Amino acid sequence: GSKISNIVAVIMFLLSFSSCHYEPIDYSKMVVEGWIDAGKHPIVMLHTSYSLNQPTDDTTQLIDVLAEHMILFGKVTIFDGEDSVILTGRVDTNYLPPYIYTTTKIIGEVGKTYSLRASYTTPYTTLIAKSQTEIPAVATFDSIRVTEYDKQLNVVGYANNLETGAPYILMARTTNQRQYKICPTGAFRATAPNMAITINNPLDFTGDGALLQTLFPKTDSVGISIKFARVGEAEFQMWDSYIAQNMTQGMFFMETHGNILSNIEGGNGYWCGMGASEYTISLKKGGLYTFK
Repeated sequence: GSKISNIVAVIMFLLSFSSCHYEPIDYSKMVVEGWIDAGKHPIVMLHTSYSLNQPTDDTTQLIDVLAEHMILFGKVTIFDGEDSVILTGRVDTNYLPPYIYTTTKIIGEVGKTYSLRASYTTPYTTLIAKSQTEIPAVATFDSIRVTEYDKQLNVVGYANNLETGAPYILMARTTNQRQYKICPTGAFRATAPNMAITINNPLDFTGDGALLQTLFPKTDSVGISIKFARVGEAEFQMWDSYIAQNMTQGMFFMETHGNILSNIEGGNGYWCGMGASEYTISLKKGGLYTFK
């Protein structure tokens, strides 16, 4: 279930940057998925955009598509204003696509700007994508309340130090995974310093592809981790447009309209600095979690 839902999520992202017509595969642009959180190392994934004329009838074909579109021999460099570091590529099955570029030589700092340059040489040309992002102040929850409704759970986070008008995002993952997914309605602007924020479920617990839900299932088998982050304006526009498209699109394998915004020059996708905090909660029952 979780493996298939991860693949569906990746194909959703690839589709988001695809043409709305049935055209040959476009290898002219890279798709960059990259982020750097405050206090953490950068993670970058590279692939080419996905074309709708490719078969995706079963899981094996989806995996083949991912393998075809992953960029395994790219060069990713990050400049933090002082040092320039080349990231190391390696297989990591905790992520999809299961190949990441990262380094332990850079740790995200609030207020710092990080410039990314990714390049990849094909038999025909060299693709180059550039971007820069700043890590904003860290967003935090004071508490998270979990309320039971029959066999489902409503999850609400309470924040008391928000900047009115500033952009924020919410993401979630199960505790047996490492890759976060953006929550439905998970890109928003603070309307007040104190807010109660509903954390909608972006995860597929059943394996049937039913991703657009609100409540989390009550379960003993796994908990969830929540990432709450302040982001920059361009990064917010990307996530906001991505959510809007996928919520109105209906079926994830239908044609898309190419209105996903991007902060990548020469490519698509995102490079996102996050002033992020993370919280882990149980899905066994309702309760109140408080944080210092």
